[in-house]
Amino acid sequence: MFSTALVLISAAMSMQASDTTRAARETFTHCLRVFVDNSTRDHKTLDQFNTAFPQACATEQNAFRQAIIQRDMATRSTRATAEESANLEVEDARANFNDLFQMSLPADQVAHAAPAPAAAAPAQPTVTAQPAAQTTGAAQPPAQPH
Repeated sequence: MFSTALVLISAAMSMQASDTTRAARETFTHCLRVFVDNSTRDHKTLDQFNTAFPQACATEQNAFRQAIIQRDMATRSTRATAEESANLEVEDARANFNDLFQMSLPADQVAHAAPAPAAAAPAQPTVTAQPAAQTTGAAQPPAQPH
């Protein structure tokens, strides 16, 4: 029992030590959090926020992006795959903090607003969602009249 606990603890410590993006991620997300908190405190409108947000934390974003690329390329990913992974992680972080800001706004301000602009990252192709029946065929046969 005791040896199992030691193995789990050492595994957790080695995973933390191998996370080469942790410091950059924490710095980037801290910067975004401060930006969102200040925007909320200053009662910025969604339009004001959406105008300033893509440029916020550019230095921290670049450092985080480079850390992800270095991590992925160290695991033999291609440069293109590493950059795509970095773009996705940056977009995810920005989307989360954009959502936090929007949740702090009155409902009527969010309901009439345009969607937030994309983060300053290369454009990615979009995929439109379709009901499963359109992509895989109908799951059930059509209903029979009685």
